Amino acid sequence: MQALAKKFVPATDEVWRLHNRQQLDCIFFQGFCEQGHYGGRSRPTTTRQGIYCCSPSGKFLASINTTSPRAMQKMLETALKRWRAMPERMRYLDYDPAQRRHEIRRAAQSYPANGLVLRVFTRDLPRSKKFPADDWRAGAWNVDSLWYRAQEAESMLPSSPRKGAQIDWPQAVIERLVRHNLVDNVRGQTNGYRADHVQAARMTATVTATSKTSVWLQLEGESRTTTTGAWPQKGRYDSLKSNDPHARGVQTKLRGVAVFDRKSKRFQSMEIVAMGTRWGKTMYNFRQDDLDESEIGFVILLDAQDVGGRVTPAEFGAYRW
Repeated sequence: MQALAKKFVPATDEVWRLHNRQQLDCIFFQGFCEQGHYGGRSRPTTTRQGIYCCSPSGKFLASINTTSPRAMQKMLETALKRWRAMPERMRYLDYDPAQRRHEIRRAAQSYPANGLVLRVFTRDLPRSKKFPADDWRAGAWNVDSLWYRAQEAESMLPSSPRKGAQIDWPQAVIERLVRHNLVDNVRGQTNGYRADHVQAARMTATVTATSKTSVWLQLEGESRTTTTGAWPQKGRYDSLKSNDPHARGVQTKLRGVAVFDRKSKRFQSMEIVAMGTRWGKTMYNFRQDDLDESEIGFVILLDAQDVGGRVTPAEFGAYRW
């Protein structure tokens, strides 16, 4: 696999945008995706998720949607064989795509370089009685991004910080975390929550120390979100069948610490742990065998080194930026 991968130029993107928007890069993807493994599919959904190989000109070579190394190897070998057989004149575009880059609008262009960028890790807490250590579900985890603009980040600490001073994060600030990141995405993709699904969302920041250059904060809060819906319970392919309504939700207690730099007006560090329970499921989070309440944990860390590669938050559309 590693040897084969060196013969390709890898790229990763969010498939819904590519499949549904009418921008230059989306139209490029739409030009070959219908020849792939989900071409023409409309039931149960219209997704074109998967791994595709194409030429720089957009000519389809091969595709698959799998987690099997052997199946992936076979697909790459097929694509490479077709590439080698392709005439040189068909391999490349007849224009320089860099000259049309200005036509593309992507969520990543809203990256808050001067704001606060966090990564949110999610996993189940140990449940050896239900899922033994060798079961993939026992070690499943996920990660997402959380973005705040500079003004929103500054609203997370008192305007006149002194030891003992407190402030509650603005509701819009804490709800972005609670509604869109404290979600049960451990095993897969899931929906966020609407504002009317929020029963509790609070974060209090207390100044524990100050200096000429820094402000140290202790963070404490709580969250509870819940809603009822008729999401599929037997797997993702029963979405067209009748499903009985059931509840899903997440409840946590949050604790953390942060350091704010006075000169740059940016956070130097932030570490938050949220622990609590989750219950129910949605269409693509693969909880059909695990609807009952169980323990879940979240770790929220400052992405100071941009290790997330400016990955757009899954629920970025709800930001309205």
